[in-house]
Order: sequence, then structure tokens, then C-alpha cells
Amino acid sequence: MKNLVGIPARHDNFYQRQREVDLVDRTLMSGNNIQIAAPRRVGKTSLLCYLLDNKISGRHYVYIDTESITEAHEFYKKMLEAIVRSPVISSAVKFAAGLKDKSDRFFNKIKSISILNNALEFNNNLTPRDYHAEFYHFLLAYAVTEETSLVLLIDEFPQTIQNIGSINPAAAVTFLQQNREIRLDPVVSLKVRFVYTGSIGLNQTVAALNATATINDLASLEVKPLTEEEALDLFHLLLSQENRTVDADGDIAFKEMVRWFIPFHIQLVVQEAALISSPGAVITRLEITQAIKGVLSQKHKNHFAHYYSRLKVHFRNGAFLYADEFLKLLASRKRLDKTAAATLATTCGITDFRQIIENLMYDGYIEFDDTSQNYLFNSPILMRWWEDHIC
Repeated sequence: MKNLVGIPARHDNFYQRQREVDLVDRTLMSGNNIQIAAPRRVGKTSLLCYLLDNKISGRHYVYIDTESITEAHEFYKKMLEAIVRSPVISSAVKFAAGLKDKSDRFFNKIKSISILNNALEFNNNLTPRDYHAEFYHFLLAYAVTEETSLVLLIDEFPQTIQNIGSINPAAAVTFLQQNREIRLDPVVSLKVRFVYTGSIGLNQTVAALNATATINDLASLEVKPLTEEEALDLFHLLLSQENRTVDADGDIAFKEMVRWFIPFHIQLVVQEAALISSPGAVITRLEITQAIKGVLSQKHKNHFAHYYSRLKVHFRNGAFLYADEFLKLLASRKRLDKTAAATLATTCGITDFRQIIENLMYDGYIEFDDTSQNYLFNSPILMRWWEDHIC
């Protein structure tokens, strides 16, 4: 297992998340479409890639990242292109035969895909096309010809909605309605499933458009950080690849200082621990402390600055002011109660501050501790970065 920081872990580098894999598998088996709800950097994309790489339950999986898309027709075009490039679709014999024959009412409406040397090819030209209609008819044709279920793994879908909505909110709502109609089509739903995820919340993104009814058919699955046991196991595995071990007090320090056990933070700590030690070394509390200090240094600014920059994208005007001040105050005080949160809202002239806090909680910035009745940063590492670089 290699220590791959900041990119999806695949094949032998994927830390087995059997609990989450089984949950997705069972939900698909029940005939549901899915939205994966999880904060950023928790390993959502790696989970999608695991499904893709291992063909779980014998399904056909196609992965598509739609983060950069700003218009609906671009989305449908990219979906078609990704599906056509997929080896599992290019080897779908019955589908290819139907496309070559073109006599079926669904196949004869697909103009963007042709057969060249017995392989599917996307006709990427400048001729204006209704890619929404073509995508829909492609899925209809697949459903009536193929026996194997097709699962479309759509990453950064909420960002796509936000991109479209920032230009034209009404277009974003129409886009959501179109997607829902396709998912619920009685023919398409026989063989095609959709799995959506992203680094911003789908529920929050859609709620901002007053369009929650467009996703009420999706089963919402939560992917949580690793358990303490899993985190220690991954920590030890990655250290062993660096020819390092850790003593008992080092394990305790790791648990105390990381606490929010997402693979990304564990990978960063291992990377820094390896830099400050020699092969064969035993990592102690001292090295863990120094490694965390390294993680918080300027050289890792690119790994953490997006937490702040995303606030500017996700929140506008007074909402951004409140989110900004709330997190700064929380970083300096370490904890805030509900009264302090409400008082800050009054200072910022905000009335809907609870929704802002809910978004911060969903996106993995903060949590509410029921025991102390206080808001806390989820991650001590993120809290310290906020205190050092934002406050």
C-alpha cells in the first residue's frame, strides 16, 4: 500500500472500507439510486473507484467526474462520451448489434454513437445535438437489450448543479428535473442505476434552489471517517511501507492529535513522520507532534486552503461573513455554545444562521458535541490550521 496523498486510492492502495462497500451494494441490489453523503476528503471518490475496479456484484460501472461542467448539455454529452469509452460498454454485444441495425425505435434516435471496426465510437463534431435526448435514448436502448445492470458513478454532481445555477438558477432546476425523470423512467430503471457524490452537499445545494423534490427518490448513504481501530490499522500499514513503526505513546498521541480519522489526514501525518525520521525508526509522541507541525506548515497550504476558498463559493454576502467569523471565533476559543452562535448572528445581521451552521457541519468543518452542548471543529488539525493561517 503506497501513501498516495490527495489523489484517489485504487487497487492495492485502497484501504478496504467493507462496511461502506456492502452498504452501497445492498442499496443498489434493492433497486435504489443513491446519493453518498459525506464530508470532503473522507474517501468518497476512492470508494467509487473501488466499485469500478472490482465490478462489485457483476454490474457494469462507469465513473464520470462532472465538476467542471457549467451547462446541462455538456453534462449529457460528457456522460455519453464516458459511457462509450468504457470497456464494459464497448464489449456489450447486443447493444452494439442494435446500434448497427438501427431498426429499434430507441437506437435510431442515437446519432452521436456509431460502430467503427466493431467498436463503439463517439461522434465528437460541431453539429448541434440534443444530448439530453440522446443520453435518455441510449439508456433506454441499453435497458431493453442488455442483461447486466449499468451503474453510473457521478462524482462532483452537486458542484455541477451549483455551476449551472450560478449562471441560471431556473436552468439548474430544469436540469435536476430532467435527471429525476430519467432515473424514474420505467424502462431505464430496469437496468440503470445512478450514484451521485461530491465534495459539497447535494441536499444543501438543491435546497438553495428550492428544488428538494427533484432528489427525493434518492437513497442517502453516509460515509463516515474511519473508526479509531481502522485509523490505527491504516496508520501502521502506511508506516510499515516507510519502514517505520510506532510505540504505544505514539499511538495515543496520534489518536489525540488527529481525532477526525479521514485517510487524507492520516496520509499527511505519515508523510511528515517519514521525513523527520530514518528508516527503521520507532515513531514516538515527539515525532507525532513534529509531524503534525509539518502538516500545518506553509508547504501544505494547497491541501488546506480550499477549505477557506470553498466558503466564498458556497456562501454569499452576509452568509459568508457569518461563516467566516464563526470559524475564526471557534478556532480561537476552541468551542462555542449555541448562545455564542446566536449572538454572533446578531452582530453579523444574519437571521438564518442555523442553516449556515448545518452546512458547515455537513461539509466536515464542525460538529456539535451533545455532552458539552458546544460546537467544535471536527478535526484538531483543521482547527489549528485555521488558527495559524486564517485567524
